[in-house]
Amino acid sequence: MRYAAALGAVLCLAAARPASAAPSPFRANCTALAVVGDPRSANGARWTYASVDDGVPYALEGVVLVPATPGPHAAVVVSHGKSGSPYGYSSAVGRVMRGWGLVVIATMYSHAPAAEDAGNLPADHDGASAGNVLRAHKTRDLLSCFRGVDPARVAAHGNSMGAFVTGQLLGTYPEDFRVASQTSGGVADGPNATQEAAAEQITTPFQVHHSEADTTVPIAFADRLVSILAGNQVTYDYRVAEYPGYSHAQMGQDPAMMERVRQWYEDHGLLP
Repeated sequence: MRYAAALGAVLCLAAARPASAAPSPFRANCTALAVVGDPRSANGARWTYASVDDGVPYALEGVVLVPATPGPHAAVVVSHGKSGSPYGYSSAVGRVMRGWGLVVIATMYSHAPAAEDAGNLPADHDGASAGNVLRAHKTRDLLSCFRGVDPARVAAHGNSMGAFVTGQLLGTYPEDFRVASQTSGGVADGPNATQEAAAEQITTPFQVHHSEADTTVPIAFADRLVSILAGNQVTYDYRVAEYPGYSHAQMGQDPAMMERVRQWYEDHGLLP
């Protein structure tokens, strides 16, 4: 079944689940974080993180962009797609989101080009793998190492393989994000997509953008995710009709899509 957004309307369901518990505390060894550059500069700063936390070895890298205005700021973890990196897609989206007043942090995933991801840990397969979810959640925790971040106002956003990571992240840590959004992702049975069992655990208000013309990630993946959210009475916003004929590549940085994400974040208290 295609949802109301495919008919040019928006369907948002109010969550009927019990009130969520508080987000889990940030857990990061800030002495193991190295930052090169000024996070307030036009392109932000690059960072690396090397630590063994709770018995898990981490070797991460990425970007962080911080608004020039005083905090406290809400924040967002941005996840790139296949063959992307935090220095390309995530930085481009991040510059837009920083303009909304968000601290933006992004890391490299195993579906980046192999030469760029060499040595990063935990190692795992592409997309919604356990290793990538650990990378994403540790990136969320690294927000504690930057001044003026409100730990109760953290979002997640991903595109394509990064959308698969985002869905799996929300299902694995359902209390740790205020709101979320994705482009060109969803649920499927293969190893890279968000898994149905994880999607069943999502409680975070979730905005889903997809095109019927996407030949890389079939819209059936998004339909399946939204069906699960609807069945569990999770608040969602499914946007399809706004993207007639859009290719997979067009979705990720579409300006109108970004504006809809900004409004979604406002509606759910991430932004004022």
